[in-house]
Amino acid sequence: MAINLITGKKAVFLDREEDEQDIKGIVLHYSVCPDADVIEEVFYSRAVSSHYDIDFDGEIFEFVDPKYIAFHAGKSAWNGDTYLNKCFIGIEQDMWGYYKKVREKEYDYEKFGQPVQLPGDDRKWFKFSDKQVESTGRLIFALQQKYKIPGRFVVTHSDVAIGRKSDSGPMFPYKEIFEKYGAGYCPKCKEINLDKFSKLTDSDYMKLLEIYGYGRDENGRAFDLTDNQIVKAFKLHFYPGDLSEDLSDNTKKMILNLVASYYNYKDKIIDSLDYKFRNDIDSFLSENKERTKEFSEFIAEWND
Repeated sequence: MAINLITGKKAVFLDREEDEQDIKGIVLHYSVCPDADVIEEVFYSRAVSSHYDIDFDGEIFEFVDPKYIAFHAGKSAWNGDTYLNKCFIGIEQDMWGYYKKVREKEYDYEKFGQPVQLPGDDRKWFKFSDKQVESTGRLIFALQQKYKIPGRFVVTHSDVAIGRKSDSGPMFPYKEIFEKYGAGYCPKCKEINLDKFSKLTDSDYMKLLEIYGYGRDENGRAFDLTDNQIVKAFKLHFYPGDLSEDLSDNTKKMILNLVASYYNYKDKIIDSLDYKFRNDIDSFLSENKERTKEFSEFIAEWND
């Protein structure tokens, strides 16, 4: 896997206060730029940066060595950490994201094909190229191996900058890069009769998302985020079949599958279960036994 080093203008970065062991995860972005040359100019003009950029043809560029802090995440939160620049690697992918008619003359849309509109969202989204997806998957997996990053900590900008960002968007094939390259995490899903879990409240489902990492700072809910904002962010990553902000029945099924699947997942990168996640789920289940008995049994009976 070849990586092109950008050695021209001085990149915007900071030294890490400790060492590379501070690296906890990876944030995926799309650049809203056609190629690395353009994003380079954008980076320097706006005093922002990412560690890597992957163009539409699959070429990988390194702007900032991961031993330094790049400025890519902004106001963000995941699993108790906030302002994630200090502990997450940033990967940009060169594409427009979604169609913007107001900037039609400025953007060269033809290169990226016809955009697709998905249920529950009024935007039309562009697809990533096969070469771009392959390079992204391989790079993520290599970084996960090097820094021992669990799959739960490979996230998107919309996962961590909830209500503020939409990248990498619903068209990125998260399941494909997990199954083909071992990058990130995508749950296996089972048929669920939601009536069996009728005692669970909407607040319980939101708590499960928070435990997984969504909108969570060290004290709980971060930045006064709303339930609807968090649900939308979750769907952009895990349930693009419905991009509304509604906590629908299908969304609830996806949340239950995600939690049960990951609870029982032995991550090959760290060669273990995610015990911090399991302990948090166990605490939630034990504190709410009357409502969570059936879900606790569902988790215990899970078998991939």
